[in-house]
Amino acid sequence: MIFFVVVAMVSCGRKPMEGYRQQPQLPPMHPDYTDITIPCNIAPLNFEIDSVDEIEVLIKGERDWTFRKRGTKMRFGEREWRKMLAEERGNELLIHVTTLRDREHCGWRSFTWQISEDSIDSYLSYRLIEPAYEVWNELQIVERNVENFDERLLGDNISTDRSCMNCHTSNRAEQPATFMHVRGKRGGTIYSHEGKVRKINTATAHTSGSAVYGEIERGGRYGIFTTADIVPILHLDARERMEVYDRSSDLIVIDFEEGTVSDNEAVSGAEYQETFPAFSADGRTIYFCRAVSRPQPDSITNMMYSLCAIDFDPATGRLGDEVRTVIDADSVGRSFSFPKCSPDGRWLMTTVSNYGTFPIWHSETDLWLIDLQSGAVDTLAAVNGRYSDSYHSWSSSSRWVVFASKRDDRVYGRPYIAHVDSLGQVSRPFVLPQRDPSRYRTTLKSMNIPELYPHAENYDARVLRRIYFDKEAETFEYKENR
Repeated sequence: MIFFVVVAMVSCGRKPMEGYRQQPQLPPMHPDYTDITIPCNIAPLNFEIDSVDEIEVLIKGERDWTFRKRGTKMRFGEREWRKMLAEERGNELLIHVTTLRDREHCGWRSFTWQISEDSIDSYLSYRLIEPAYEVWNELQIVERNVENFDERLLGDNISTDRSCMNCHTSNRAEQPATFMHVRGKRGGTIYSHEGKVRKINTATAHTSGSAVYGEIERGGRYGIFTTADIVPILHLDARERMEVYDRSSDLIVIDFEEGTVSDNEAVSGAEYQETFPAFSADGRTIYFCRAVSRPQPDSITNMMYSLCAIDFDPATGRLGDEVRTVIDADSVGRSFSFPKCSPDGRWLMTTVSNYGTFPIWHSETDLWLIDLQSGAVDTLAAVNGRYSDSYHSWSSSSRWVVFASKRDDRVYGRPYIAHVDSLGQVSRPFVLPQRDPSRYRTTLKSMNIPELYPHAENYDARVLRRIYFDKEAETFEYKENR
């Protein structure tokens, strides 16, 4: 076995490659990290350039930083990278990339990195899953430290009877409450809060099923969830791959402290289908998506979900009696999914697609940003890619978003990060950096449902396995919320 030792050299005075041929285009780097805003605590932006013998990066800021690496992959030393970010915090850096190929030095057009004063939450979870419908029972929930490259498994369904695992979702509070649904005979909703991990059966005789999509309010006591009868189908249209629709869907409130599940006539019943609920920053409003019920799958392309809202009383856990339409789907010709409010209460980001309620399969899916003060809508033309930009999550500071994007190849979802300033200007997104920059080319799984949160989860896959097999799910009681 041959071992390679990689050394990244950093200096102030060392001169970069000289006598090189200047190219007018940007360097053909993978991933593309040109002209972006990055957090002051992000892991190194490692990249590769095919078919070269050496890469050198000269970074000009308050001082000059030179990194040189033999081979096709630029892997920055983590200690030197952190030092550079700390010293250049708030500065715009000019990046020069030169390469050596067949003894010929080649330089590329320079680009910039803006080192933001705003740090990003340290942890990101995502689900590793096959990108198509053939394999659904081999998946993992991964927690990644975005300040370095450390990863650990929060869930691995090989160790839980290959049961499906849905979402690891955090409320992004100072001490977050998180949940994950684990299906199967011994499954339940895994609820983690204040150091305690519980397994809960959220189904009752009075509601239409277990909790599905949802969110937990900042205090951790209440959750708002969808109950839905979800059906996957293959598309007859050769241009599409798959569709997922709800036969029915309603909203329920879960009180984790009292151990109750409740519903409300305003957001349940056969006339409408409600889904993707999310709390406002102050916990007094719940945003969700709603469509008039139609026969499906025959009418799937006519299922247009409007963005709606309903009041919530955090003192009693009661929903209001009146549903308000924030944006009518028919008025804009788009269907809304995944509304998520920024923790500072200023913005709401949502996905829009041509129809339906499963946007990750729709290549036309985009992100929109809504100003909750003025109602202005930014369609984020400079942010959205060619293919699906869908599930997203805010950082606890409201200055960063991460979202799942298939912009690179239309098949594999990958976590992209973008900065949101105080005026709602969203920067050019960049993909989550990896220790090995070729990982996105070689990993045959999507990284979807990305969730940011400030503190590491207090359980892992081994704990989850014990809970799955050895712990009985708590049964919650139904409570009227009318």
